[in-house]
Amino acid sequence: MTKPRNILFITFDDAVAFWKYKALFGQALQTPNLDRICAQSTAFHAAYCQSPICSPSRASFMSGRAPHQIGVTEAAAKVFDRIPPHDMWPTTLKQNGYFTSSGGKIILGYVPLDDDIHQVLYSDAPKSFRKDWRVPPEISVSLGGHNGGHATTDPADDIRFYDFQASRSAIRFFNRHKGTVPFYREVGFYGPHGPWITPLRFKQMYDPAAFTQPAAWAGGFEGSPYSDAFVDATRFPDDHDHWQKSVRNYFSALSHVDHHLGRVWDGLKASAHGDDTVVIIASDHGLHLGERGQFRKYTLWEQVANVPLIIHDPRQPVGQVVSDPVGLIDIGPTVMDYAGLPPLERCPGRSLRPYCDMARDPDRAVPTVRGSSAGIRKGRYRFTRYQDGSTELYDLARDWWQTRNLGPDHPAHDAMAEAHVDCCRAYGFDPLAADAAA
Repeated sequence: MTKPRNILFITFDDAVAFWKYKALFGQALQTPNLDRICAQSTAFHAAYCQSPICSPSRASFMSGRAPHQIGVTEAAAKVFDRIPPHDMWPTTLKQNGYFTSSGGKIILGYVPLDDDIHQVLYSDAPKSFRKDWRVPPEISVSLGGHNGGHATTDPADDIRFYDFQASRSAIRFFNRHKGTVPFYREVGFYGPHGPWITPLRFKQMYDPAAFTQPAAWAGGFEGSPYSDAFVDATRFPDDHDHWQKSVRNYFSALSHVDHHLGRVWDGLKASAHGDDTVVIIASDHGLHLGERGQFRKYTLWEQVANVPLIIHDPRQPVGQVVSDPVGLIDIGPTVMDYAGLPPLERCPGRSLRPYCDMARDPDRAVPTVRGSSAGIRKGRYRFTRYQDGSTELYDLARDWWQTRNLGPDHPAHDAMAEAHVDCCRAYGFDPLAADAAA
């Protein structure tokens, strides 16, 4: 009997689809480790979160069910009051002979889960890493921009960072795991979540003055009355210097977590498990980096909904890009496929393993929902219906920043509206019922 594959699942927090930002702002985003991993993996350039908020997104992809299926659609929802740990797929792996190991924020929060929940999901003990919320002023400097641009100045303080500790824990696991029992290991990174504190050398990788805003921003952003009112409530200052330093802060945080991703990757490949471990890398959602005056998540536009998703199969170490729409909800079915286990029940997602073998479905619709509003990506378009019934339609092939709402008179509008209803209903949410309630 063939031994099941090991699974390494790595997540970022608030990471944009980095390949889109390599040269968007006039200065190269530096992610050398993601780049070398993609050179021998399948990168899904049109992957979408099912919620633009941390806890609903993570509850969805860790259960294989859509936010409305499990009743977790907002950050305030208590995940394990809505869905028990027995219904999450790491428990299925554990019940089928896997040694399951935690290692950072994957399902919920930066602190270990309650013991009774942890014991259902994992075979080993909980792990606790230091959070990066603040750094004592005596060991740091502030370089300005959103969140302050704080940085530690002494490399000896690198050990203070959550991602240093998470990567070190993973490397120790690879070296200590023995025998023939397959493992499922999680590495939940903190970065690039705010406040974007890093060692100083990562801030120094970027010159704030070299960042330039895309020409597409100059004409403004046209949405709908509902979305405009919603976004304007949290608009950041229109200050170009502030924006430049803020992008520097975010880019440095992404480069910092990329560094620790490289440590995990090298540790895995140097271990006895490097040739038999499938690696999946994802982020819970993206982030606005100044467009529409925003440095935040929560919205249904492309820059938040589109996320990095990478699958590395060491038996097929070939770099390829998939541009067909897929979802984070596909992660669970993909893990089950590589583990040789039956598909997840009540899961609207699908295994991405065939995509790694060059299967394609360019016409698939994939949703992202927040409360009673939802957007879908289908083909070249992004269509959103808000809870007040208003809609937005954008042609991403021509207008990736979504500056011009094409409106209800566009030839593609009605077909996309119909696809939107069908897609949302398949994921447990009826947008027309939401319209009627509003």
